[in-house]
Amino acid sequence: MQVVFLITTLLLLVYAAFAGVYGMMILRFSGIHTSFLWFWPATLFLSLLFAAFLFFAGRGGTGALYRVAVALLALFWALFLAFFIMFFLVFTKGRREPRRGAEYVIILGAQVRGQTPSLVLSARIKRAAEYLQENPDATAIASGGRGSGEEISEAEAIRRGLSRLGIEKERILLEDQSTSTLENIRFSARKIGRKDAEVVIVTNDFHVYRATKIAEKEGFTKVSGCGAADRYVVSLQYFIRECIGVCLEFLRGTI
Repeated sequence: MQVVFLITTLLLLVYAAFAGVYGMMILRFSGIHTSFLWFWPATLFLSLLFAAFLFFAGRGGTGALYRVAVALLALFWALFLAFFIMFFLVFTKGRREPRRGAEYVIILGAQVRGQTPSLVLSARIKRAAEYLQENPDATAIASGGRGSGEEISEAEAIRRGLSRLGIEKERILLEDQSTSTLENIRFSARKIGRKDAEVVIVTNDFHVYRATKIAEKEGFTKVSGCGAADRYVVSLQYFIRECIGVCLEFLRGTI
């Protein structure tokens, strides 16, 4: 058991160092307003606190404090394993190739800064254009409403982006009322009119698993994901956030 205490303590210290460095990288390249940035200092602090507790609790080898430490160790490794499995599912689902010959391609919205798509949305637009060019019979549904700080809807930003990349305007339907992934899919379904259509959902690779699971829950029977895999500093953060998001969607009953 002392070996487990030691390994876990070292793992926590290594993670704390990584969280500090990675958090500073995100702050440097993406800015202080980056969503989910709080995760890194928070988990850094908790890792150091837990490592210190294990160090002192494990020295005695007996007593109530030691038994509490053993119980927390068991919980930690159970959660670690569950998270690893979830991360594997999210990552591999996002890297699979979409089905060819889709009737409809739903492009999920993301943040627009003024009238300029964010890096996340730009990656989705680029990947959607590639798929639409390879599948000329598919109809695109640009999905996403207008949020705070956005001068145009996310759907309009997608439409403009696809047009600049050579996709004909008559192939693009607008769904500009949604404010979440669930609404993206639910409102796009109304544009399609039936749930047995062959549908491809275009989003970022880290978001494919959750988006396709929501679509299946909403009744789509022929759905696959098309993940944009552009790499940037915050990619790992997005994958981790998605693992938490999937758990929350499960608790809400939306997947």
